[in-house]
Amino acid sequence: LCSQLLAYSGRGRFVVEQENLSRLVEQTSKLLSATLSREITVTYELDHEVPPVLMDTTQIRQVVMNLVINAAEAIGTRGGMISVSTGVVRADRSLLGLALVGDDQAEGDFVFLRVTDNGCGIRASDVRRIFEPFYTTKFTGRGLGLAAVLGIVRGHKGVLTLTSEVGRGSSFLMLLPPALLTQVRRPTSERAGLWRS
Repeated sequence: LCSQLLAYSGRGRFVVEQENLSRLVEQTSKLLSATLSREITVTYELDHEVPPVLMDTTQIRQVVMNLVINAAEAIGTRGGMISVSTGVVRADRSLLGLALVGDDQAEGDFVFLRVTDNGCGIRASDVRRIFEPFYTTKFTGRGLGLAAVLGIVRGHKGVLTLTSEVGRGSSFLMLLPPALLTQVRRPTSERAGLWRS
């Protein structure tokens, strides 16, 4: 509990190293496959040539797990689909202006993780509240997962956006600065674009 609250505040203990985000997501997918319901289909579209990111692999793995599990809970028992993708995207002021954290970052190229689901969606009035510790629209005993995500992204000097529509689903987009700017390729995909209905 204490470590998650520290993560929320952006003051968690980090063991930082250069890592490939796509490789980390691929490794984490094995854990997720054993956790999620068989009624949920998860698809991965990972760019393995993304530049390395300075990250605490344990913390970023928690972000991946929390976002995918949150998406699965939004889908519920009826079954649905979750899409997980990585790549490089150019973030301009219009995108950064929508950020829940990291809106003060300079424009530039970022390595992204995007998790999209076709679940119940989130009401506009709840979008910011779902990141508060212990606030939950689900069953009692939850409420730290997304709070930890926000803090971990903040601690990594990253960016987090959320777009959602009730009854249609949600899309979380995490942007992390590359470790070496000289290694950043021009974005080759529009997959990090904002989720639209």
